[in-house]
Amino acid sequence: MVKPSGLFPWVLLTHGVVSAFVTPQQTTTHHVVSSTLRLTPLNMVATAPPQISPSDIQTLSNQGYVIIPKFLPQSLVDELRQDITTLRSNDAFKQAKIGQDSTNDLNTNIRIAETCFLGRSRPELTSIASAGGTNSVRDRSGGMYDILDGLCDSLDNSDPLTRLDKSLSELLYAYYPQGGFYRRHRDAIPNSASVLRKYSLLLYLNKESWDPDPKADAGQLRIHLDGGGDECPPGVEPNYVDVDPLGGTLVLFKSEMVPHEVLATNSERFALVGWYNRGVTAGDIGNLGDAGGGADIARVGMLLVAMGLMTFGVASIIG
Repeated sequence: MVKPSGLFPWVLLTHGVVSAFVTPQQTTTHHVVSSTLRLTPLNMVATAPPQISPSDIQTLSNQGYVIIPKFLPQSLVDELRQDITTLRSNDAFKQAKIGQDSTNDLNTNIRIAETCFLGRSRPELTSIASAGGTNSVRDRSGGMYDILDGLCDSLDNSDPLTRLDKSLSELLYAYYPQGGFYRRHRDAIPNSASVLRKYSLLLYLNKESWDPDPKADAGQLRIHLDGGGDECPPGVEPNYVDVDPLGGTLVLFKSEMVPHEVLATNSERFALVGWYNRGVTAGDIGNLGDAGGGADIARVGMLLVAMGLMTFGVASIIG
């Protein structure tokens, strides 16, 4: 690492993370994780919000997923992980269920995890003083919600043909205990409210010392690329990418096209999970009503409310 010299020290930022010191006289970089770099004054490092680069958006468009190491600085990762611990100690988490709409149920053969649904000014969360109340790491200016809204804006601006609706975004904390896992699944299922999901996001909040070795902490995300849905197609060789859940890593993928799973973890595993959703159309109402087994009137009604721009979020719609 080159020590800063001269009158104007600068740092190179990669997705908001310091990569190397730079001065007008000399330049050295270490561990660069993206081809897109921004030059930022040293005294602005603490306030520069994490951003997704145009090249990462292009990768997401081309291959259906993108992996961005060190999207968040470790200090913020640690704050968010502590937030999870505090919320769990205040009974804000519940055992995670699986399925869509009326099939949503608890099945520990498919998933062992706990979740806490998030959102701006949720009274059940802002009332927890030990978590910061309305000035929590989530709610404060420049906090997690602001960062993820900025990410949503960047994705929305990249595709003017299918606009995202922030009022329908879903966010939750996911906590996996030792031995936790989530079998292969898809995030967007035809003829259900989840069809609104356009982009899925995973933001890992694990400790800096996390060791992804299967004999150590493990808990990788497996992205399946075999062209199947909830299962690998018959006669097709398995094809997948494993992602180490290192703290600060952001994973984005197209919800309707990327089956994935969480491999068994040997240690407590922390993450923020979310979905950016498009707006509701009349066609969505018809498709949900025509689903097998007849219309689910309650959920059709909630989708109609969502069309009226009420801020419910698909998480509320699908239970």
